[in-house]
Amino acid sequence: MSKKKSKEKVVEFSKLTNKVAAVWTRVSTERQADTNGSLESQRRICTEYAESHAIRIKKYYGGTNESAKVEGKLYREMIAEVARDKEINIILVYSFDRFSRAGYEAMMTKAYLKAKGIYVVSATQATDPDSAAGGFMEDVIFLFNQFENNLRKDKCITGMVECLRNGNWYSKPPLGYDKLKVGREHVLTVNEKGKILRNAFIWKATEGIKDIEIVHRLKGLGLSIDRKHLNKILHNPFYCGYIQHSLLGDEIIKGNQEILIDEAIFNKVNDISNAGYEHKEITEPFPLKRHIICSDCGGYLTGYTVKARGRDYYKCNKKGCKSNHSTEKLHQKYINLLNEYNIPDGLIPILTDVLRKVFEEYNQNKGETKKVLLKRKTECENRINTVKVRFGLGEINSEIYTATMSELNSRLAEIRRELEDAGKNLSNMMKYINQTIEMSCKLGGLWSDSNFSNRQKIQNLVYPSGIYFDKENDDYRTENENEVFKIFRRFTASCEGGKEKATTDFARLSPSVGMRRLERPTPTSRTSVSYTHLRAHETTLHLV
Repeated sequence: MSKKKSKEKVVEFSKLTNKVAAVWTRVSTERQADTNGSLESQRRICTEYAESHAIRIKKYYGGTNESAKVEGKLYREMIAEVARDKEINIILVYSFDRFSRAGYEAMMTKAYLKAKGIYVVSATQATDPDSAAGGFMEDVIFLFNQFENNLRKDKCITGMVECLRNGNWYSKPPLGYDKLKVGREHVLTVNEKGKILRNAFIWKATEGIKDIEIVHRLKGLGLSIDRKHLNKILHNPFYCGYIQHSLLGDEIIKGNQEILIDEAIFNKVNDISNAGYEHKEITEPFPLKRHIICSDCGGYLTGYTVKARGRDYYKCNKKGCKSNHSTEKLHQKYINLLNEYNIPDGLIPILTDVLRKVFEEYNQNKGETKKVLLKRKTECENRINTVKVRFGLGEINSEIYTATMSELNSRLAEIRRELEDAGKNLSNMMKYINQTIEMSCKLGGLWSDSNFSNRQKIQNLVYPSGIYFDKENDDYRTENENEVFKIFRRFTASCEGGKEKATTDFARLSPSVGMRRLERPTPTSRTSVSYTHLRAHETTLHLV
């Protein structure tokens, strides 16, 4: 009987004798590739790095525009081809954000490649891929890249929420409406399908017929719609002049759209006794409502009070599910769980130094980006002046002048927006880092002493997708925890019993920093930690 072939051991990066690399270069948009020439710069710097570190480049990949927020087609093809290549043991990139900005997905891809003996190496960000400290540093950078992406996303969401709060529907209109953008306003008017759909509300309110009968009648009038879609329409307050959207939570806003039916008919259809659609968002006894997920059926737990006993409970509303627990028990277990996210005192200076290096590099990259943008701004302004002169001399006609100026002004406005963003460096860096670590060590107490709103902020910070409660084991499951806190937990666990090695690894990453000079943040009482500290934590680490 033949012996089973043993798995080939991965050679450490420092012990590689024949280093062969695949170079990956990327920009996010075609406009970036056309205007700032960063693809050529990335390739040149990677080539120079390879020559100075005795690395042979076998192949170049990318060299085009592809978003790094998700793993795109070219990126996936590159990973698959490199994984099959028996020679290549390095993927060389200009910086880790050129490799990927997908946070956790980037960390998983890096782990997959490392298992095959392939290392992701940055030409401008020195890390030690062989040590736990170096791997942790790379993971933090990946998460920080995703944090920066989400900052931009937050700006877009802020604009969308503001649009909704002003009563304007910005996305695809519901069935029965046409949308026309006039300036910055979104004008929604009832179309021919809407006029037919109006009959559905009238029939339901006056005749009380079933939805399936309404579907048949509408089809006879030329409007085909299935029963489930009809049911959603009949319950959508949009048709009586209100806006309801996931970005608004439980809040309902008076909209500016044309009304299909009046509130009286809508209320009768939905058996609503009063108009206004008031929703009780803040219920102090139940901060964990719609945050705890039943492990049996996957539904969210809601809260209720037994007045006769004067006690509060959480329960699952799904029929047949008997998940029912007192608030005291679930709250105490939740506090205990939050208290597990604690950084040992001896490791706080190490983690402080790592985060400081990440933020310093972030500010430095912002400064370099600002220089490039200022150069582009000057070039664009010079082009605008040239066009004006040529138009004044009669070298170009008014049509070409108008089109060219419109394009150049659009580019200039975009550059100015990017400059504004690039100018927002992280000030008071050590303050943010200290607050981040300090609060990570006292989440349980912070949650316990906060009001309803701040408790929900903390909950969404640590478990952004909610948290499962296992009725059988009578405890929470933590698979949906924030990746930042997962790294804290993993880092702390990996360094147990190996503090001296961890300290040595981190000191190697920053030889110019004297670790003994970094002091632990001064502890404060639980009640003195304000909500602004929570916001600082959220802004610093992107609490997803």
